[in-house]
Amino acid sequence: MADPVEITEIEVETSDDLRQIALEMALNCRRTLDIVSRQLDPAIYDQVPFVEAVKQIALNNRLARIRFLVSDVGPLVSRGHRLIELSSRLSSFISIRKPGRDHRNFNEAMLLADNTAYIHRRFADRYEGIASHDDKRRASSLTDQFEEIWGRAEIDPNLRRLHL
Repeated sequence: MADPVEITEIEVETSDDLRQIALEMALNCRRTLDIVSRQLDPAIYDQVPFVEAVKQIALNNRLARIRFLVSDVGPLVSRGHRLIELSSRLSSFISIRKPGRDHRNFNEAMLLADNTAYIHRRFADRYEGIASHDDKRRASSLTDQFEEIWGRAEIDPNLRRLHL
């Protein structure tokens, strides 16, 4: 009988840890990238290397799908954010929504790449969490949760104005 495959979980403790792991996952991502975040954490996601990696996902695969669930769009609109700008240029590949009424109090954060890699933080306002580059079972479970929220999510009118 074959030994079960050992899944390596990585403890994320700081913004530097999170930024590095998120970048690694985006660089290795080939087709689908889903992110749930309160304000698309600028210290993590509004960084040139990360934005370039997201751009390459879209440009390298015509079937790419990149989705962001953002609870608080206000700061992104008022201060600007590189991923928002990128989404307006690559709107066929990148979608942004805010959680609907049923999920307004959802306070977790996650990044899901190709239904295999993930970062999961139980509390969106903290950097501590768990990550894995290759755990299809856990990534699939988190993807199911993302899909449920996405299915009831709404387009924020503030973002619509940015695309005009």
